[in-house]
Amino acid sequence: MCRSACLSQRTGLSQSTLQRPADVRLAREFTSQPARDRFDIPFSLHSMTLLRLLLLARFPLLGSYSMAQRKLGGSGAPHDSFDDAIEHPHPRSASSSSARRSADQAAAADDLADSRGANERTALLGSTTSRDYATEARRDRRALAEAGHPEAEGRRRPWSLRIDFAVALLLLFANGYFWTMSMAGVRGQFIANTALPKHAGSMGLPVLISFLACATNTASLLAFAVPHESPMLAFYTSILTAIFALTTLIISVSVTQLRVVEGPLTFIVLALAIVSALHAALSAALTDRYAPILDPPEELDPDYEPETGCWSSTKHGLRSCLGFLGISLPIAAAHIVILVGFILITINAIVRSVDASVEQPGQRWKVQPWLWQRRNFPELGHGFFQPKGREYRVHLSCRGIGLDDPPQFTASPSNTSSALQRPTVRRTIVVESERGIPGALDAEWVLKMLREGDLNSGDIEVRVCFWDRPGYGFSDASSTSSAPHIASALTQVLSVSGELARLEPPPSLEGADDAATVGPPSPLARSGLILVSRGESTALTSLFASIHPRIVHSFLYITPVSPSTHYLSPARSRFSAVPAFFTRTIPALWTELGIKRTWWAIRGVPRRRRVLAREGERVNGLIERAGLQEAHELDLGREADGAKAWERRRGRYPTRPTVVLGKSSVGDGGKKFVDDVVGEGLREWDREWKGGKSGCGSGGEAEQKCRDAVRSLMSLD
Repeated sequence: MCRSACLSQRTGLSQSTLQRPADVRLAREFTSQPARDRFDIPFSLHSMTLLRLLLLARFPLLGSYSMAQRKLGGSGAPHDSFDDAIEHPHPRSASSSSARRSADQAAAADDLADSRGANERTALLGSTTSRDYATEARRDRRALAEAGHPEAEGRRRPWSLRIDFAVALLLLFANGYFWTMSMAGVRGQFIANTALPKHAGSMGLPVLISFLACATNTASLLAFAVPHESPMLAFYTSILTAIFALTTLIISVSVTQLRVVEGPLTFIVLALAIVSALHAALSAALTDRYAPILDPPEELDPDYEPETGCWSSTKHGLRSCLGFLGISLPIAAAHIVILVGFILITINAIVRSVDASVEQPGQRWKVQPWLWQRRNFPELGHGFFQPKGREYRVHLSCRGIGLDDPPQFTASPSNTSSALQRPTVRRTIVVESERGIPGALDAEWVLKMLREGDLNSGDIEVRVCFWDRPGYGFSDASSTSSAPHIASALTQVLSVSGELARLEPPPSLEGADDAATVGPPSPLARSGLILVSRGESTALTSLFASIHPRIVHSFLYITPVSPSTHYLSPARSRFSAVPAFFTRTIPALWTELGIKRTWWAIRGVPRRRRVLAREGERVNGLIERAGLQEAHELDLGREADGAKAWERRRGRYPTRPTVVLGKSSVGDGGKKFVDDVVGEGLREWDREWKGGKSGCGSGGEAEQKCRDAVRSLMSLD
C-alpha cells in the first residue's frame, strides 16, 4: 500500500488504478528513468498522456485490460478503464460512462478476437504456439483463470485433458503388452499359443506395428509434458499414419492368404494403431489449446521480474535453441519415422497380396502336430507350461504314377495293377530340403527325373513328394521348429493327404509268416518311402525314420550332419543371446517392412522367386522366423527337445539301404553319422562328391551322381 501511495504521488495516478502488480511495475519503470529520458516534463495531465502513449507503445494490449475485465464483471473501480484514469481524472456522468463502456466492450471484443486469430500457430516445428500469454491474460480474466494464473490456483484441469491423458496411458499399456508378448512369442511357443491371439505369420508385423503404436502413444504423452515445444507436425503425421494403417488393415482382411496367415493378432494391433494415431492427432490439438494450463509462462507470476541485458538475451536464445533441437525436432522426427514405417508396411502388404496369387503346386493341409507329438514323444511333457498348440497349414506336393494329386481315397483295396493283375509295388520319394531352403527348390532335380521318365520301372508306381516345413515356402509359420514338432507335422500331413494310406504299411518282417516263407519279400514289404535329405535336415529325417521304421524303404543322405553334432553339445551361454538379438532377431523382424521384397518387385524378380525366398535374403518373413527358431533349437544343445527325443528313439532307427554323397562342412564331415546312425545299411559313400550350395540341383556331374543314387535305390527290393 505504501508503495502504491508513493507511486501515486509521483505519477499522479489514483491508488485504485495502481492496484494491479503489472501496472505498479510499469509505473516504477517509467519513474526510474532520468528526467532527460522523460523529456523533463512535469507530471501534469499532458505528461500522463505521454505516459499512456509510452506504455501503449510497449504493451499495445494494456489499454484494453480494464475494459475486458469489466466485460467479465470483475472490476469495481470508479474509473472505466486505464485510459480514463489518465485522460479523465474526474468522475463522469452515468450516461456518458455507460455509453463509453459499451463502446469499449465492443472494441475489446474485436481486439481480443483479432489478436487470437493473428497469433495462431503457423510453424510445423518449434514452439506449440506463438501467443503472448501474459498480454492475453491481462486482457481477459477468464482466459487468465483457465490458463492457470496464480489467482485461479486449485482449479482442476478440463475433463477433456484428463480423459485424453487417461486414454493415452491405456493405449500405451495395450500396445506395450502386444509388443512385449509378440517379441517373446517369436521363439516362445507357450506365449505364442497362450498369451496371444491366433497368428500363423512371421510375428514381425505385430511386433513392428505395436512398437510404432507405442512410439505414437509416447509422443502423445510428451505433448502433455512439453506443450510449448510439441510440433504442430504431429497432427498431420498422425492423421496420415491412421490412413495408412487403415489401408493395411483393409488389405489384410480382403486377401485370403494374408487373412489366414496374419490372423486376429495382426488385426487387433492394427486397430490399436489406428486408434493411437487418431488419439495422437487429438492430443496435438488439445495441447495447442490448453498449453497455458499444462505449462503456464512465468510472465503470469505477479512477482515476475524480467531480466535485461546481454546475458539474459543469450540465455533466452540458448533456451530456445535447446528446446527446438532437444525436444521439438526429435519429436517431429519420431512422428515422421512412424509415418514412414506405416508407409513401408502398407507397400509390403500390397506386394504380398500380389505374391499371394502365385499358383502353388500341391495343397496346403491343416495340421495340429501337438496331438501327434504328445503321443509319439510323451517324455517331452513340460508340466504346467505344456504348449497347447493351434492348427496351421502345411504345404505338400506329390506327383507321379498312381493316384491323383491329392490322392483319392477310392483306390482299390487289392495291391495289384488294374490291367495285368500283377502285384504292384508303390514307392514314394520324400524330399527333405536343407535348412533355410524351401522344399520346391531342393526337389527340382527329382521332379525333373520324374518328368523325363527316369523313375519309371516296370510294376513299381513311383511318386515324388516334397513339403515345406513350417514357415518355409507355401507353409504357414509355427510357434516352434523343434525336431519332434517337425517330424510330427510331416507324419500328420502324409496321413491326412493319404500318402501313408496308399503305401499300406507291411507287417513286421520278423513275423512267423515271413520267417517261414522262402523267396523274395512280398510286394507289401517292398513298398515304402525313399527318404532324400540334405545337410542339417538329416537329423529330422533320422528322427522321422525312428518313429516310422516299417514304412521306410531306403535313404539318400547328401552331406549329412550327425544329430549328435548339436544334440550332444552343451547349451550356449545365456549371455550369447544378447548379441544374437541384434544380429539375428532384429534383422529378421525388419523383414516385414518389405524393403527387400519391394526392391525385388521393382527390379522385376518373379513372384514365385519372392515367395520361395531363402533364409537370410530378408524377403520372406515366415522363413526368417523359422530360421530363428531352428537356430534357437541348436543353441539349446542337449537341453533341446530334439536331443531328448533322439536319445530315446535312436535305437529304433531302421537298418535300410543307404547311399551317402559328400562330406559335411560341420563337425567331422559325416563320419560319426555314418558310424552311429547308418551302420550296416551303408551301400555307398562318395566322399569326393561336391554339389555346393545348390546340392543336386547344381547340374553336371554332381546332379548325375544324385540321379544314379536314386535309380540304384529304386532297383532294390
